[in-house]
Parts: sequence; C-alpha cells; structure tokens
Amino acid sequence: MAAIGLAVAFLVSGVTSPVFAYEHQDSLVDFVEYAEDVVAKNRQQSKPYFLLFSAEWCHWCREFAENTLVRQDVADFLNENFVNVFIDTDIHNSAYVRYRATGLPYTVFLNPDGSLYYQYTGTLYGDNFLEVIKEVLTEAGVGKYALGMESSHISYVPPSSLAVTDLTTMPDSFRQGVLDNFDPTEHGLGRGQKSIFPRTFLYLLEQADAAEREQAVQRISKTLEQAIDRIYDPVEGGFFRYAETRDWKIPHFEKFADLNAGIVLLLYQVNQIAPSAKLKLAADKTLAYLTSALFDAEISTFLSFQIADTYYYSVNEKQRESVVKPRVMDKVFTGRLAITLGYLIQILDYSDDRVLEKKIRKSLDFLVGMIMKDGGVKRYYVVTNNQWQQSGGMSDHAQVAKLFADAAAYFDDSRYTEVAARVLRAAVINYFDAKKGIFIDPGVDDSTNVEYLMEMNGLLAQSIIALDDALGSSGLTIIESLISYFSLMGEPLEDRFWNAVGWEFTEIYVPYLQALEQYLSMQNTS
Repeated sequence: MAAIGLAVAFLVSGVTSPVFAYEHQDSLVDFVEYAEDVVAKNRQQSKPYFLLFSAEWCHWCREFAENTLVRQDVADFLNENFVNVFIDTDIHNSAYVRYRATGLPYTVFLNPDGSLYYQYTGTLYGDNFLEVIKEVLTEAGVGKYALGMESSHISYVPPSSLAVTDLTTMPDSFRQGVLDNFDPTEHGLGRGQKSIFPRTFLYLLEQADAAEREQAVQRISKTLEQAIDRIYDPVEGGFFRYAETRDWKIPHFEKFADLNAGIVLLLYQVNQIAPSAKLKLAADKTLAYLTSALFDAEISTFLSFQIADTYYYSVNEKQRESVVKPRVMDKVFTGRLAITLGYLIQILDYSDDRVLEKKIRKSLDFLVGMIMKDGGVKRYYVVTNNQWQQSGGMSDHAQVAKLFADAAAYFDDSRYTEVAARVLRAAVINYFDAKKGIFIDPGVDDSTNVEYLMEMNGLLAQSIIALDDALGSSGLTIIESLISYFSLMGEPLEDRFWNAVGWEFTEIYVPYLQALEQYLSMQNTS
C-alpha cells in the first residue's frame, strides 16, 4: 500500500497558464466510453479497471490529462494492463453517484471482477500516478481492496412502518447540526474546504425557530461576507465553485449557473433581514453576470458553466482586456437549468427587473419545447448542433418536475402544470418501485446510495404535493410510502455530522426535509 499512501500525500493543486478543455479522444490512453454495462462487456480481458471521472469545465481534470496522461510511459502501462474507462460526469450523473464520487477528477480502480479496489479524488502528477497504477496492478484481485476501502457507504434498513418519533425530530437535529458546525473563526461550514450551500442556508433561514434565527442570520451573513472577499469575482460578478482551504484560499475558479443563482437568492434574503450594502452589491452584480454571460440569446436560455482559468481571474479589470475570456460551455444540462430557474423564479420577489422575468419565461419555454415536442425529458442540449442528447435520468425528471410545479404556482400558468404532470407521470412509470414504495434510479445501487435516493424522492414528493391531483388517488399513497421509507434517516444524519469531512451532504437532505414539512402540514390540516 506504499504507493497509494504516497499518492494521497501528493494530491496537489497549483496555478498554471490557461488551457483548453480536455478531450479524451485525443489522449494517448485508449479510453473506452462509459456505458452501464462497460464492466460486463470487458470482463473477459481479466484486467483491473481504471475509471476516470472528468468534466469539460474542470481545471484539475485538464491538469491531470495534460501533465500525467500525456506521458508515454503512463499511457503504455495503462493500455497494456488496464481497461480504461472515461466518464463525463455531467452526462453520466448516475455513474458519479453509483461510485460515490466526491470531486473531480475522480479516479476509481476496480478489480477484474468489477468490485471496488481503490478510489480517490484529486490530481496526481507523473511518477506518483505511475507508482499507484503499478501497485494496483500488483495488488488488485477478486475480493481485494486497498486500506480504507472496506466500507465507504451508509448502511440503511428502512422501517416496516412510519417511524414517527424519529421523523419529527429530524428537522430539529438537522438545523442544530448545521448551526453547531459553522467555523467560529473563518466562517462557513466545517474546518476544511469552504463552499456556499444555498439549499442548506435557505432552509435554515426559512425553518429556524425564534431562538435559532438570530444565530442563523449572523453565521450565514459572516459566511457570505467571507465568500465575497475570497471566492467572488469583483470584476464581472459571480462566485467560484469552492475554496480548498479552511481560510477560503485556493479557489476552484469554475462558475456554475445553478450555484450562483442559489447564492444570489441567499444574498437577497439575508440582506432583507439584515441590510448590507456589501451583500446587495454582490447579489446585483452576480445576477447581472448570470443574465448576460450565462444567457444565450440565440437559443433563449441559460447555459450551465463557465470554465476555470486561474490566470484570468488573478488579473485586474484592465489586464483582462488583453486576455482571452474563459469559455462558457456550449451545453445546457437539463437538471442544472431546472435548479437555476427554480432559484431565479424566487429571486423575482426581490427584483423588479422585467428583463429577468422574460429570460426566465423564455428558458421555461425552452424546456417546454423539449418535453412536449422532443420525446420527453433529455439529459443535455448542445448549442453547436442545436440538438438534445440522451434520455434524461431520474434526477432530471425530479428537478424538472419540481421546477414546473413551482413555475405553475408562481406564474399561474396551466401550461406549466401540464408539463409538471407529464414529467411526474413519466417518473412514476419509469422509476417508481411499488414493492419498495420509492422512486429508484436503475443506474444506482439503492442499498449504497440511499442519500441520493432520499434527495430525488424528496423533490418528487414536493412536486406531487404541489400538483395535488396530478396522479389521482395514487399520489397520496406514493407520498406516504416514500416519507415512511426514509423516516429513519435521522440516524445516518447524526453520523454524518459527527464524522463529516465535506458538507455537501447537507444539500442532499434538504429536499426530503422540505417534503416532510409539507407532509406534516397536510396531516395537521386534514
């Protein structure tokens, strides 16, 4: 295990000149394109598997490709001894969930039988990576796993009936767990890498009781102020994805539309409670960035990402005039667009910008066209050829159903109600498991990815509640069934707070907690 131990110590970050996005077709490594049956189809080779999760917007994925995979000795060793599988994380979200990836680039080594041997996140350079793959080849085998890989998932046994006591205490435990884990000196959640978690913080503001509210506002405000100082672009607006260190240093410079829309909503809500010129300015400028840089006027919708560029964002406004601007990806990912628009609709309560409303409505119509005319929910849209690609998965259905249920309520538009109902019915047909009583993603192991399933079921439950009679009498049965299935998730939640390294899990719990609040409200009024 010496090389793997060394590898963890050498996972690094650095600053280099900007480069174009990595395309694996040009790699020296003979990659197989990912498909759900990729392991089964290549098992006869009796080789271990090297799975590389990457994304077009990811700076450190390009670093790994252009500083490690370009080496002939590395490529030759991989080609001779491994089945090499490239996985576009944005396109194959279910695979990212299935292997419980936690960042990018993400590397998974499987034994020849397809079982997990080792996995890690981050970039390894040259000799360090070569040493790791040589060790994997030597040590991997049926039933083998590297140190620390024995168990890396939550074990959950659903109750046979609704666990009422556990269910009613979960929201309080969640809020208190979040409040208790704000960094007292550097702010933000936890004492490791720092991010803004819009779902989590918005839920805290909405659900905090009188005793918690002042504390929540203060801690979120300080977190936002720190983020503005450290991971915000004061020139063009927009927040970067996250920072690697506790003190918010070493930003990852990608700009995501959905994250930025969520942060804008959060900034406006906090500013309304505790007015701050600093928060208001950042909100206004980021909203302007979203509606200009990330809105494609030709197709009338919001794009998903602007790629990272460590050099560009390190220079001032004047110097940027002579530097090529980081590329905005020419793709629209359905799930991310749905999240973006969901936040932007709520932002209309804080902005009288009629142009923003028009762009939201045009983006909604863009999705309506896909759903009603193009054979249902698709995964993503390519601007260069004006085509939708790949059937959408359960996560796309869940996000889109929630968006149109919310849009129908906000705009009082029956078209949106019809779209939400259509997507919901498709989700029931394709993903609802009547025996288990929950929606199941066929690309994900429900026994090891229970938090992801809880998140998706939470979104779908909210949509069913909002549409009331869209599914007829079966709707209430489905809601009660899935609320019951996840009603003991308070136990793994406590473990999460106790053992947390990253805090992304808080975002996953919120949709179920919101559905739970709505369900309990229904019970109280019936």
